[in-house]
Amino acid sequence: MKGEARDIGYNNLKPYKSLILAQVNEDLTSEIVVKPLIRDFKRLNIDGNSEALNGDEPDNAFIYGKTGVGKTATVKYVLLELDQEVKNSKAPVKSAFVNCNQINTTTKILKRICNVIAPEVEVPSTGIATSEYYQRLWDVLNEFKGIIIVVLDEVDKLEDDNILYNLPRARENLDITDGFVSILGISNDLTYKERLDARTLSSFGDKEFVFAPYDAHQLREILDERAREGFKEGVLDDAVIPLCAALAAQEHGDARKALMLLRYAGEVAVERGGDAVVESDVREAQKRLESDKIVETVKTLPYHQRLTLYVIASNDSKEIGTNEIYEQYKAMCEESGTTPLSKARISSLISELDMLGLISAKKFNRGRYGRIRLVVSNISKEKVHGLLHD
Repeated sequence: MKGEARDIGYNNLKPYKSLILAQVNEDLTSEIVVKPLIRDFKRLNIDGNSEALNGDEPDNAFIYGKTGVGKTATVKYVLLELDQEVKNSKAPVKSAFVNCNQINTTTKILKRICNVIAPEVEVPSTGIATSEYYQRLWDVLNEFKGIIIVVLDEVDKLEDDNILYNLPRARENLDITDGFVSILGISNDLTYKERLDARTLSSFGDKEFVFAPYDAHQLREILDERAREGFKEGVLDDAVIPLCAALAAQEHGDARKALMLLRYAGEVAVERGGDAVVESDVREAQKRLESDKIVETVKTLPYHQRLTLYVIASNDSKEIGTNEIYEQYKAMCEESGTTPLSKARISSLISELDMLGLISAKKFNRGRYGRIRLVVSNISKEKVHGLLHD
């Protein structure tokens, strides 16, 4: 029996017919605000938001952790809880969420905060000095007479970190006379705080949270919840979610990647015409994810490193020496009118490719003839060729 066509809206995949994937408003792997795990909700100890709701100065804090460990989802959920409490208590508290990967300049962030507090106040996008943007914000805050909690996601992407000093110090510096500005900085970079100057660090104090990677039990909890939204009831074999959770925990502890694995397993089951997702679908999905990871890695390589990889891959899984690699690389550069890099630089790029696992390099001692490094590609020539000019 065939189901209705479902446009799953994921990575531009074509709509397909399936009894497996449910029609849901949000994609299985999309970043939506769901209730975080209890471990994260409690560790991010602002869930009561008592300071802000009582009119006291809330803490500033840094929140660290690898990608996919629940930092952003937890903060967003806490803000939703805060908003609900504010509605009930009528407390003068607002929050502004800023993704610094998209909005990373001081002026744009200040404009964003102004728009959250007083959307009726017009703040120009350009044409005024940074000091004027600050003054507009101080005016808005003095009119608001409340507390604004500013979340800077991917805070390490800021062009200028002076904002981390100026906002928390606004009351102390008499820029505002009522209320407070609190900042929560979220980052994947555990060393970011070490790069800040002493005066900025003093504004934050010592409060920070580190989110560890999820273990298999926690990933299973997350997958169980999202699977209820993304799959029809009864189509997942009992072994599927535990296997997805175990594989993800062993490799990275990343919830997004675990969800991606479950998503791919569903697609594999659809493609084979199955009416349920089984363990073998997860295994096949894992292979596809590995393939996709290689593609994404190659895409990020500099052009000359991709060219070097293509030379190695063109030898059809046969070992090739570094001298021969360099000669073939130079020839390709000449054909394309590109200035080749030095032999030493290409040797360094080959070492990097080896560390990435895209090639395998072995050194052999040839006695009085010295040592030689032989290299073989771990991916096909066709795959590299397709990515060479991306």
